[in-house]
Amino acid sequence: MTKSERELIRNMFNGHCAYCGKKLCKTFHVDHVKPMQRGIPGASERDKEAVKYPSCKRCNLWKKTYSIEQFRAEIANQVERVRRESAGFRLAENFGLIAEITGPVEFYFERFAPESECPF
Repeated sequence: MTKSERELIRNMFNGHCAYCGKKLCKTFHVDHVKPMQRGIPGASERDKEAVKYPSCKRCNLWKKTYSIEQFRAEIANQVERVRRESAGFRLAENFGLIAEITGPVEFYFERFAPESECPF
């Protein structure tokens, strides 16, 4: 991928991560919205046509090979996972320092772009 192609992807959401909305640093990841398998016949051709979004390192590494909906579910599970595994979280929660916010996980690209532009 050329430097100019990367810059176009970076600017898709005004330099923000497509998932969390964090302002991207100088280095950022390019995420394949639909996960790609490398090393199989035809992968490089499919890569050229794939929809790609700018992503911060954290979101791209968490997303792994998840679809958008699998990634959304993974994020939604984090509060319960941290509550279960962290005594410090439960203590802060008991003292009212942490409050769980319920509702659907909404990605930055869903707030930023009109519905007609969603690639899936």
